Amino acid sequence: MISRLSPARRGLIVTALGSSLTVSWASSYYIPAVLAVPMAEDLGLSPVWVFGAFSMAMVVSAMVGPWAGARIDGVGGRGVLMLSNLVFAAGLGLLALAPTPLVLFAGWAVIGLGMGIGLYEAGFATLAGIYGKDARGPITGITLIAGFASTVGWPLSGLMLATWGWREACLGWALIHLAVALPLNAWLPKGTRTAAGEATPVEDGPPPSRLALWLLAFVFAATWFNSTAMAAHLPGLL
Repeated sequence: MISRLSPARRGLIVTALGSSLTVSWASSYYIPAVLAVPMAEDLGLSPVWVFGAFSMAMVVSAMVGPWAGARIDGVGGRGVLMLSNLVFAAGLGLLALAPTPLVLFAGWAVIGLGMGIGLYEAGFATLAGIYGKDARGPITGITLIAGFASTVGWPLSGLMLATWGWREACLGWALIHLAVALPLNAWLPKGTRTAAGEATPVEDGPPPSRLALWLLAFVFAATWFNSTAMAAHLPGLL
């Protein structure tokens, strides 16, 4: 089915997925930079607690990642990405209604679940299932589109905060998930190459050593530690 798609349809798939991922990044990874301080002040907390809840969300996302990958390999990414929009909306709704710090942490835990099944990793796996060995170009495309998540997310969160408040900003992002990102993900192709028996052959070779895997994990962790710190604090510093 995928091989018969026209170039225009392929471009629309990349645009739709890139746009939905932009919403997912902007409404999760990039909201603490703008909303953490008003969240904390409203609940009588230090902002450190809100950033701690955000850190917890990233731990949750790492824990759910293997399940999301296996699910996408088995049945395709469309359903997983649609589920992520519902989970994001639920988590943001919890934040918006949070009367106590405990509910705030619960909301961030739910958002972490959405991050584990609805950010780049899930998007890349979805494209690999759709395009197989030809997924490099589409992956580059959605990376370029979703790379503007901070450009979109920070100003829009700031606008909603200034106009209504942080709770309403969270509700606004929840509605954007339901009204924009969810329909975009629902429009994606359903099947996977693996499910259709079209898996790309893997070349034989020795598996990577355990040391190499640990070094790679360290590099990724160190890189994301710095980028996450920048994303969470740069607007405040500026």
